[in-house]
Amino acid sequence: MPSMITPIRIVLFGIAVILMAMVAGSILSPPEFSWWRHTASEQAAQRSPGAWVMQAGFFAYGLATLAAALRDRATRPLVRGALALFGVGLVGAAIWSNAPIVPEQPADVHEDLLHSIASSLVGAAFAAACAARIFAPGGSRHDFLAWAGLVISIAIPMAMVAFPDVRGAMQRAMFAFSFIFVTRELRESSRRDTSRQT
Repeated sequence: MPSMITPIRIVLFGIAVILMAMVAGSILSPPEFSWWRHTASEQAAQRSPGAWVMQAGFFAYGLATLAAALRDRATRPLVRGALALFGVGLVGAAIWSNAPIVPEQPADVHEDLLHSIASSLVGAAFAAACAARIFAPGGSRHDFLAWAGLVISIAIPMAMVAFPDVRGAMQRAMFAFSFIFVTRELRESSRRDTSRQT
């Protein structure tokens, strides 16, 4: 009898939690918070009301992606390894928080640095997953979704610097793309497993 806890179901649960966190967390955020301008990390910032909601979202999506990638590690191991690191980075981003969005509030700069490192790992690991999907054994040079992810993971961080007033919206768009890419990856393996069982 096939297991009901498949990689795709694990990661879909994580995606559902982080999506709810992005919505609910913004409602609980301080008046200074702007969904368009502030990133998800700033939504989970130190001393921010409701920060725990976004932290829970990061943790759920990260842990779910890590668990699903490890469970499905035999399929495209380089892609799954990069997705596992992506998950680790998100868990780190949940544990260590960004500096407060209100400048007058004291910040733990060491924690802010650790959060930045974890966030950088998230971006680099996602780019690596997309690149592995294209260039690693079993990949395809014609994988449009992976090419788009590779371009997005480089272009959006640069655009966030150039257009700071909408960097929050751009980062959330990047998250949305990650949901599509990760879901596609794990759905493919689930379909193969189902076809073997029938």
